Amino acid sequence: MRTIKLIQKPKQLATKNRKKRVAAYARVSTVHERQEHSLESQVDHYKRLIQANPEWEYQGIYIDDGVSGTQISGRTQFQELITKCEQGMIDIVLTKSISRFARNTVDLLETVRRLKELNIDVRFEKENIETISSTGEFLLTVLASFAQEESRSTSENLRWGVRKRYEKGISLHHRVYGYRWTGKELVIEPMTAKVVRKIFRDYLKGKSMKRIADELNNRSILHFGKPFNDVAIHTILHNERYIGDTLLQKTYCVDFMSQPRKKNRGEHPMYYVEDTHPPIIKREIFEAVSREIDRRRELGVYNMPKVSRRCFTGKIICEKCGNNYIRTYKTPTNANWRCKSNRRDGIKGCRSIGINEEQLKILSNFMLGIDEFDEQAFYKEVDHISGDGEGSYTFHFRDGRQINRFWPSREKAYKAAIDRRRKTNDNGAHAWQR
Repeated sequence: MRTIKLIQKPKQLATKNRKKRVAAYARVSTVHERQEHSLESQVDHYKRLIQANPEWEYQGIYIDDGVSGTQISGRTQFQELITKCEQGMIDIVLTKSISRFARNTVDLLETVRRLKELNIDVRFEKENIETISSTGEFLLTVLASFAQEESRSTSENLRWGVRKRYEKGISLHHRVYGYRWTGKELVIEPMTAKVVRKIFRDYLKGKSMKRIADELNNRSILHFGKPFNDVAIHTILHNERYIGDTLLQKTYCVDFMSQPRKKNRGEHPMYYVEDTHPPIIKREIFEAVSREIDRRRELGVYNMPKVSRRCFTGKIICEKCGNNYIRTYKTPTNANWRCKSNRRDGIKGCRSIGINEEQLKILSNFMLGIDEFDEQAFYKEVDHISGDGEGSYTFHFRDGRQINRFWPSREKAYKAAIDRRRKTNDNGAHAWQR
């Protein structure tokens, strides 16, 4: 007859007698005064609760102040708490409610399950749930869904309130370089306003945005505590607030859970409100800068006098790879225009062949119907040239016309080059490069 013995796990007296290491988590989503008091009361409550229990060992309170609970990524204290749990330094986590711990159902359940696998109990005081219990996860799933829907409803109500304020011309965002927010209105800050005026003056003098930023950085002038860059200069030069007006609803929140913001391109109504605060820049100066921005955008690379360029710069596009043609030299006086990919990587980058600059000028003269090449005439009439990489070029005119031509004076050379290239490629030899 078989003998069956029961093997019992040895009692671990040290673990049994060891105090439970307990920490608490508290969070508020805004810095409203009422919630600040709520946060202080949460901290005081849990500190006294943990320290009053003789079987518990106090492991601190982790606080995220003014942070939304819809995502874990922005809550640094929450992440630190989870890290301490994974390191085996905490046995019990106390929190006020499910909505304080997380409003995202998926994040909440994933986190609780991860902690449960580590034998760590999360206790929600308001709902009276202990996740380590058998019924804890079921109750948690149901209540977490309610918490997420509550967050959705709150978000929609807030957005409705924001839209109503916008309709009345009331602004909600007041962080503008050159101004100081008093709690009710924007007031000019003399030192930074002086920088704003200089930026507008320098741009009208012909300086680029990058050069303006570099000069400000050389003088150790900061933009909200960080160095200036051309993006910051671009934002300032486009900001209507500097003439005392306000454009509302420039951006909008896509989803209440992920909370990304997108530029409003007509998805929601925008409201332009005039004379909402004192101006720093005169309206005529702001309009002059806007015209100059448009002019430089139209000119493209030609608005930058120090950039090495020719009239063909940025004008010739390779149909094979989509890159621009760039200027290269066979000799100091003999320039060619070649696809950038081909110039950089050879036929691995692109199989297009180039065109001699003098031949390109003759071709342009033929297309424009002029005897002598004229850069201004070329720029005025030609939007761009596209090349098929085998000697055929299409001129795209600004009036909408498109004229294609295989340049006859180079036709034999091009065909011979193409034949040699195909032959060497078939033989596996190095490709001929013009």
